[in-house]
Amino acid sequence: MALIDDLIRYKEENNIRFHMPGHKGHTMEFEKLESLRENLFEIDVTEVEGTDNLHVPTGIIKNAMDRAREFYKCGHSFFLVNGSTAGIYSMILGLLKPKDKIIIQRNCHRSVFSACLLGDLEVRYINPSIDKDFNIPVSIKTEEVINILDENKDAKAILLTYPTYYGTCFDLKKVINEARKRGVYVLVDAAHGAHLICSDNLPDDPIMLGADAAVYSLHKTTPALTQCSILNVREGIDVTGIKFMMSVFQTTSPSYVLMSSIDLAIDIMNNKGKELVEKNICYANKLRNRLKNSKYCTIGLDRIGKFDIFDVDSTRLVISSDIGGILLDNILREKYKIQVEMADSKNIVLIGTMFDKEEYYDILYRALVDIQNKYEFNSKYDIFNINIDYKQRINMRSAYYGNKERIPFKNAKGRISAEMIVPYPPGVPILMPGEEITEEVIEAVNIMRGKVTLNGINDKDAEFIYVIKED
Repeated sequence: MALIDDLIRYKEENNIRFHMPGHKGHTMEFEKLESLRENLFEIDVTEVEGTDNLHVPTGIIKNAMDRAREFYKCGHSFFLVNGSTAGIYSMILGLLKPKDKIIIQRNCHRSVFSACLLGDLEVRYINPSIDKDFNIPVSIKTEEVINILDENKDAKAILLTYPTYYGTCFDLKKVINEARKRGVYVLVDAAHGAHLICSDNLPDDPIMLGADAAVYSLHKTTPALTQCSILNVREGIDVTGIKFMMSVFQTTSPSYVLMSSIDLAIDIMNNKGKELVEKNICYANKLRNRLKNSKYCTIGLDRIGKFDIFDVDSTRLVISSDIGGILLDNILREKYKIQVEMADSKNIVLIGTMFDKEEYYDILYRALVDIQNKYEFNSKYDIFNINIDYKQRINMRSAYYGNKERIPFKNAKGRISAEMIVPYPPGVPILMPGEEITEEVIEAVNIMRGKVTLNGINDKDAEFIYVIKED
């Protein structure tokens, strides 16, 4: 049995895909996408005469990146074939030096933490605002950001997530204005926002708002293949360091299939993006309206102004209910052939994209109503505290590379962690290298153990943890 056989089996289930990648398993009969599919093996080539070189582009790849730059109205666009992680690394480490200080959101992607560790950066955190109704991180307080900027006048950059996994946004323009006054780079993890530029009815694109650099996962919300991402940098930023770091973190054998997919996704957005995204917004908003008097709650434009939410990506669906997200996810897949992107204790998250069909949303609605009529909505599920106070004791890199010992986690109170613990879902770190293991952290892990995946720690059950050796 080969991996391809198992993947074909998933394909033949004919599930409705509310998960990435954004092409949703079809080409929507776009001629050039059909050509990509049909010529997959024939165009899987290497750097020979006429095919250009991603690391020193002068021909067809440079032309493709220029088309992306013109579409996103930025100074530079760089193709990423290792996913957005390579772009996050290159953006941060290309603009900062070891021991520089960076301000980041506590709920940012783990690649940001990894970049800070690799670059030996000093980190200061912004705690996210938690939507207490959904128990998810949704925004940040701009006043808190300003205070942190003032308290850390030596900070070189601030890295922010916009939009969140849940489609919510803070007032990025205000933060950019404040950071610029202080000479601080504004770097944006816009992994879930590649499509924002296609519609005036979505949050504004970060580069259009004035961000210095932003990384987009095209494969999440556009018809690009998995691993297809792009790094956009505004005009006026010196990209010498960024280019060097991309040569460090990107493969020396970049996929021409993936680069072609990036170019085609940009072409489709440029020519049909507005029309397709507006349809997607209509489908999602119609579903929200139909669920208003049901046992389900959704995040939409009505959440603006609550829990510091400034704007919402209407293509993203977050559905909460008293049946619990994990159970609802299982029922939708097993009984109705609907696969969601992610489920946590209370919510399901569904990724809508420009390649969705209206029938997907009709089938989802009928399934949710049927579930509401057939199942009890008083299931017991744990709500985890995802906004734990942290106590940073030493530098992250120093902790990771320091002298360590492995001890029972239950006995680790007061010790300095040499590992990270990132429960997924929701993916917000509750412990990072260099931080003190508090009673609150131990209690949280005890609740989560066996119920969610604990990323970043060597012992997946978190029964043991590596800590800094004491003298």
